[in-house]
Amino acid sequence: MNSAQREPARHDDVTRPPAITVWIVDGDLGFVCWLGDIFREVGCRALPALSCKDAVALMKELGIEPDLIVLNPNLPGVAGMLQGRIQANRHFKIVTIGPPPEALAVSLQAHAMLERPFGGESISRPEWVERLQGILRELHLREGHVNTEPSHV
Repeated sequence: MNSAQREPARHDDVTRPPAITVWIVDGDLGFVCWLGDIFREVGCRALPALSCKDAVALMKELGIEPDLIVLNPNLPGVAGMLQGRIQANRHFKIVTIGPPPEALAVSLQAHAMLERPFGGESISRPEWVERLQGILRELHLREGHVNTEPSHV
């Protein structure tokens, strides 16, 4: 079938959100974009924010609640952002980028953790695709029910 014979996209195909909405909150723009690309590759809608304040403002402005928040737990305002999201939507999961500081570890209740690649470390995109798919499976986001057990990837 050539392009002239293709059916036009239906409006609901274009506007229907993917099954999983992921907010990525980290101060490193390159990492946020790179991780967002990989989440999109595995079928998620990835939305970036460079700070907790930006994430909260964008969630309100766009009216998009997360299914998953992937965040740097060392950013200022993490506790306040998560408390506000818990009040609005109790059904989202949290994945930290690195371990949380001791003061936040208990209250944060992360479901999984990703280790940030270090500067000299070789980054394998297929390996990261596999990691993110594993996290999504472990958190049962595709099945629509909550797994509250922590996971470290």
